[in-house]
Amino acid sequence: MNPLTWKWQHLVTWALLVLLGGVAGMVFGWFVSPFSHSQGVQTQMMFFAWLHYPLAYWPYIAAGAVTFGLAYYSADLLTGAR
Repeated sequence: MNPLTWKWQHLVTWALLVLLGGVAGMVFGWFVSPFSHSQGVQTQMMFFAWLHYPLAYWPYIAAGAVTFGLAYYSADLLTGAR
């Protein structure tokens, strides 16, 4: 089952879920990072400071995107919805 032969609706759905997985991974990465433990007005400043350290959040974004993408691929593979 080659994703290059999928209908465009499946490709768009897969791409959107990969993006959603990346966002979910970034949110999860923020909550587990030590930067998120600040209180009050400093939270916004700490979030932007956290963005200056890509090695702190890129693994979470990649893991979320891969997880959501593989979940959709396996669901599509198992259901046979082509």
